[in-house]
Amino acid sequence: MISVITPFHNCPELIPDYEAAVFGAQVIVIDNASDADTSDKLRGMVQRLGHDSVYLRNETNEKYAHANNQGLNAATGEIVVFLNSDVRAHGDWLSMVSACKRGSLYSPVAGIRYVDGTPIYYLEGYCLFGWRDDFVRIGGWNDTDFPGLYWEDNEICWRASRAGLGLKQVALPLEHLSNYTSKRTPGAYDASAANQAVFERKVREARHAL
Repeated sequence: MISVITPFHNCPELIPDYEAAVFGAQVIVIDNASDADTSDKLRGMVQRLGHDSVYLRNETNEKYAHANNQGLNAATGEIVVFLNSDVRAHGDWLSMVSACKRGSLYSPVAGIRYVDGTPIYYLEGYCLFGWRDDFVRIGGWNDTDFPGLYWEDNEICWRASRAGLGLKQVALPLEHLSNYTSKRTPGAYDASAANQAVFERKVREARHAL
């Protein structure tokens, strides 16, 4: 079974496309302090989806990394997908996810960051998936150093690579409405620069420890 883990904060207009995209999986929704109308709609969606899907509510917005860890703890599928709420499916992407192998993390989008001129490969966190036990082995998401948004996907991929996991880009019939929710969430970008500095510091410290 596949477990799809998604933090939500308002934007109920995303629910129809999201629900259609994840139908057939165990869906774990982490409601990060959405308004009452959105919360009611999220509960209704989880009930319709079935497959032991789960609704979790945070009374404050705990952001992406912490919410993802809550979802990871609740997931029962062998494969887990960390998925943003602002997506549309254009085909059976979940069947492609089910073919992923242990020992690697996967995403439709990859990139390279440079720290002091050294390239560091990463996968974008809007759709990051792999076997649950691989995510557990590396300690899940770092919600201690990255309590705000952005760069947490860079850091988890960096730790995964250091732990011997592969990072693989795969084409999926999945559309991401990039930054849709961030643009509608006050303070969403406030931690980005600080998180970048934390990531770069961790990379440098690990390099100097060799």
